[in-house]
Amino acid sequence: MTEDAGNDSIVLSPGSPTRSFTRRTFPAIMLLLFVMSALAIAVLLNITQVQDQRAREQSLFFAQRAIDGIRTGIGRDLSDYSKWSDAYRHLHVEMDKEWAYDQENVGSSVYSLYGYQAVFVISPTGKTVYSVIDGKMDEVDADTWLTGNLRALEEKASASENRDEVVVELLHHDGMPAFVATSAITTGTDDSVAEIPGPPSLLLFVKVLDSAALQGLARDFALPDAHIARTPGPSDTAQVLLDNLTQEALAWRPSTPGQDLRRILLPLLALALLVLAFLALAVLRHALAMLRAQERQYTSLLAHRKALERSEERFRDIAEVSSDWLWEIDSNGTLTYLSDRFEQVTGFSPTEWLGKPLYRLLHPHGGSISIAQWLLGGADSASSAPLLCEYTARNQRIRTCKLSVRAIESGALGFRGTATDITDELRALAQIKHLSLHDPLTGLANRNHLFDCLRKHLDRSDGTSLAVLNLDMDRFKPVNDSLGHAVGDKVLREVAHILQQNVRDTDLVARLGGDEFVIVMPDPGNAHDLDQLCERLIDCMQRPMHLDGNTLYLGVSIGVVWSQPGDEHADELLRHADIALYAAKAAGRNTWRVYVEAMGNVARDRRRYEQQLRDAMQEDQLELRYLPRFNVSAEQLHGFEAQTFWHHPEKGELGGSDFIPVAEASGQLEELGTWMLINVCEEAATWPTAVSVSVAVSPKWFSSSFLLNQVQTALDASGLEPHRLTLEVAEGVLLADHKTVARTLHALKDLGVRINIDKFGTSIASLREVLNQPFDGIRFDRNILAQLGLEHDQEGVLAMIRLSRSVGLMVTAEGIENARQFSQLRSVACDHVQGPYFGSALARSEMASFFTTPRWL
Repeated sequence: MTEDAGNDSIVLSPGSPTRSFTRRTFPAIMLLLFVMSALAIAVLLNITQVQDQRAREQSLFFAQRAIDGIRTGIGRDLSDYSKWSDAYRHLHVEMDKEWAYDQENVGSSVYSLYGYQAVFVISPTGKTVYSVIDGKMDEVDADTWLTGNLRALEEKASASENRDEVVVELLHHDGMPAFVATSAITTGTDDSVAEIPGPPSLLLFVKVLDSAALQGLARDFALPDAHIARTPGPSDTAQVLLDNLTQEALAWRPSTPGQDLRRILLPLLALALLVLAFLALAVLRHALAMLRAQERQYTSLLAHRKALERSEERFRDIAEVSSDWLWEIDSNGTLTYLSDRFEQVTGFSPTEWLGKPLYRLLHPHGGSISIAQWLLGGADSASSAPLLCEYTARNQRIRTCKLSVRAIESGALGFRGTATDITDELRALAQIKHLSLHDPLTGLANRNHLFDCLRKHLDRSDGTSLAVLNLDMDRFKPVNDSLGHAVGDKVLREVAHILQQNVRDTDLVARLGGDEFVIVMPDPGNAHDLDQLCERLIDCMQRPMHLDGNTLYLGVSIGVVWSQPGDEHADELLRHADIALYAAKAAGRNTWRVYVEAMGNVARDRRRYEQQLRDAMQEDQLELRYLPRFNVSAEQLHGFEAQTFWHHPEKGELGGSDFIPVAEASGQLEELGTWMLINVCEEAATWPTAVSVSVAVSPKWFSSSFLLNQVQTALDASGLEPHRLTLEVAEGVLLADHKTVARTLHALKDLGVRINIDKFGTSIASLREVLNQPFDGIRFDRNILAQLGLEHDQEGVLAMIRLSRSVGLMVTAEGIENARQFSQLRSVACDHVQGPYFGSALARSEMASFFTTPRWL
């Protein structure tokens, strides 16, 4: 071989060593081919002989199973019939052929169902009293139909030690072997039938190995040419003894798959060797021609080498500026190339890993497939899916990359690919998934996570019980409205911390929204354990909470529900917990109630009542009436108190005390209050200007801007002068947050409306607390005024009225029932009075006539 320096071309000499090497190695290849062929023939002969032997052994096993199956089956079937109290009565106590044959108890069904050719009943005296041959009743004796030592078989079956057993022996019928099962007829396990002393009757089932039976064995157990043999057969047959005494055997011709295979393969193999020799010669000629062609191509390949080197240099430059690092392995999985980008991403120098297996560096995520399996399974496909792998970087942090691959020569020379680091992307996805299942404020599980947890536990089939606690914070809304959402958020986070501190690691605490939480407890223990948990939670929530300089007093109501067998729907379980929570709130809050079925009925009635109330506001079933209120000193009409009545379609007329609590519990109180304020102001605007109107409002409305906005809207819409409107609020408003209440009170006073404390004396508020707020007046509850008739209490009531007037509060007394009460109130200069003594509430239609007639005390 010489090289031309001018054009870098290579010219091979005519006496090429490659061509000479091919001619020398060809005889050796042919000899090797001959040796391999001889070895293949020897292996084939050995394998086929082993196949024949295994086929014979398998055939013997199946034949023995067939004989054992006949013995076992006839014994089992006979036991079912002979150990039967009905058979004892009808075959032993008396021979009832109608019961046995006509009623198909021990008749043709034995032949049609089980294939037993003969059935005999032998009396205690040894006489055949009942025979069924091939499913038809006959009069033949067993001794006549069977040949062999039948008497010995009967004596063996009649023996006392075998009365509960079945004896199976081999006899003959018409020269054919017959398995005869014999058993004493007994009552079996039925103790209600008394056995008659004496020898038993015997029941015989006979299975004859006739030609049909042998054909069935040949078909079912793969025993070709099955027959009965009494002497050893030729070598190509196999035998299994039916009975050691008679030396009769079941014989057949086992299959010879190896011999059959030899008959087919040996001629084909010989032909293949001839063809192979011919092809070898052809291949040699072709190889020599190919060598000549390769020598011509070699020059061209060398010319392209420099172009390839330049291409590789361009590829390397692109790879180094890429965000991915490149790798290459050989066919053994050993790293042979790593791009410089590898060090920037992993912190390792490429030289630290070159020569080491790729699987030591990268580990498939989840471990469901090895790198080798992935490479072999899809690396040669242009659309093969990338593989997620994890590795430990130099800084000991676990990172994740996405591995892409291409095979080099279909994997024969190895593989190459890229590794894209996606650690930050996966962390972002994990954060998104976490946020989708958790409440961002408290970190607790959210509604989606809660329902997933409930469905998982309800789908379990191991019968594990489940308890669900629905918790709602008491007095949270006033805190949130008065101190702001920032403090409210801190309260919720503190509540979440308290809940997590009081439950087990296996329990799930979730926030549904607002101040509502849910605890899911798998296998919660007994009811006492759950009661203790509820007591502990209530105790923790009632403790003072110190946040941002504020001391807060909260509480919690808890509804508890136990999952029942068959519960399938998570929303139904939560609905029951919500019903129990409502019952807890109705019981006075800061307590818990466990859901019972009766609560569901109460809840349905409550929801129906709430819906009727909604409909009432839409269908004009509500009516406003006005109770006159008189000025004591002027002895004339002062104004009216607006009262709401409901014309219920089923219960008749209802007062406000009957349905306003329902409106408050169902969230309809604000809608009802808005309706009442607007209609009262519109009606009062039509009255004489000296007449005022008072409206009772909820203390809860002072914790937000709702009341201020609605009063402003009602006054603007009706044109009523603000000083003619009096808002009356129960003294419970003084127990709420003072700052928020004060802001609302002063804002209302700025509008010009008057504000009275209503039902004073029913709570724990003191007169000092009333004076600290800008109230215009005070109205004493009717229960307080009722004490005016009691000598030991009336002085205290009158003193309270005098004290209220002395500090500038207008005093109103309600529920005046008689002249004596009015006289006492007049004596202490009570400002305004109302009650049954002065008249009942007036409908809107009665107001016009009421104003036309002067009203005086």
